[in-house]
Amino acid sequence: MTLGDYEDMMDSCVRCSLCKFIPQLAIRSKRFSSICPSIDFYDFHAYSGGGRMIAANAYHKGRVELTPEMLDVLYRCTNCGGCEVSCKWVYDLEPNEAIHALRAAAVEAGAGPMPKHKKYIKLVERKKNPYGEEPQNRPAWLTKDIKLDESSDTLYFVGCTAAYRREEIAVATAKILNAAGEGFRIMGSDEQCCGSPVYRVGDEKRAIRIMEENIESFKRAGIKRIITSCSGCYNMFKIEYPRYVEHDIDVVHTSQLIEFLLKDGRLKLTKDVPLKVTYHDPCHLGRMAEPYEKWEGEKIEVLTLVYIYDPPKPERRGANGVYDAPRNVLKQIPGVELVEMDRIREYSYCCGAGGGCKSAYPDFAMATANERVEEAESTGADALVSACPFCGTNFRDSLESRNSSMQYFDLTELVLRSIGGEQ
Repeated sequence: MTLGDYEDMMDSCVRCSLCKFIPQLAIRSKRFSSICPSIDFYDFHAYSGGGRMIAANAYHKGRVELTPEMLDVLYRCTNCGGCEVSCKWVYDLEPNEAIHALRAAAVEAGAGPMPKHKKYIKLVERKKNPYGEEPQNRPAWLTKDIKLDESSDTLYFVGCTAAYRREEIAVATAKILNAAGEGFRIMGSDEQCCGSPVYRVGDEKRAIRIMEENIESFKRAGIKRIITSCSGCYNMFKIEYPRYVEHDIDVVHTSQLIEFLLKDGRLKLTKDVPLKVTYHDPCHLGRMAEPYEKWEGEKIEVLTLVYIYDPPKPERRGANGVYDAPRNVLKQIPGVELVEMDRIREYSYCCGAGGGCKSAYPDFAMATANERVEEAESTGADALVSACPFCGTNFRDSLESRNSSMQYFDLTELVLRSIGGEQ
């Protein structure tokens, strides 16, 4: 969708600043009450969801140009969707969608994305991953004791970060699947980026081309189900792909599959893992993983800039993400005690790495991770656990920079320990 599709919505923003905080009824403490990492770090309205929506509206109506300063504000955003969830407690606006549309417009105009983004987009085109690693090294994580089933119609889509940076997650996932007798195959060196880092910065044309290539590749291989341990990949295949490319492939996150395997009795958690942990909800597995529902009907203006929809239009409030599965798994691991942070589920605070910020604005990404780690430390937990390699990378960097005694684990690592796959 283009900025024009959001004009009425952008006109309706009343500058109330609800997009900066979690809803009042959900606030557990003053210290951890904000939802927008960008406004926390830069402390100026232009950096909020509402502020960027005002800028998007001004650009759409020809009142401003895409200056370097405006682009800088536009891209210092993790695209976490927190602003949108908070806004919908009172209004029905979609600031995150408007921000993405402005990024797409900036790319279309030749102004965006930022130089660091352009660099990794070229790497995705040349090397099939944003890290510039050689494609033949993508399956280098694969150990000799991991068994693949080349006849399976289930694909473990490893993802760029788990394949090249967080290999322990790929190994743990594969060993868990083996332990449960769940047959799967991988694409090896033929696997390419899901397109998330390209799409998030507004380069829709390249992203859609990647989507089309991936779906065609999956269909040729006879894939009917995709398992992924990356929240970004999950979000792309499950939520964003269907908006541009039709497919009927079932998409499952590892946390969901592990929960099912435990319930089905095919996976047994027997080893004690004595840890007090707190869980971080990845944005792309949580609030951003709520599906878009197609709506057809009439939009009626009942008062100036006040609209009703007939029939009622479904609202993405972020409540239908993947929240229970990872928690249910953690609660079944012997020895693990789960304690919650103040901001959880759809009100979870972002890790800081998304939206192209980890590459273009590492100081901002690190500050955001530090804020979330401080919240995790306040629970008294020994370890921070999540279910996304990209979140994990930023949190590990934060923990190291803070000389924190807190550990970080991906959910799959703790599950592997408990099934006896790793001492």
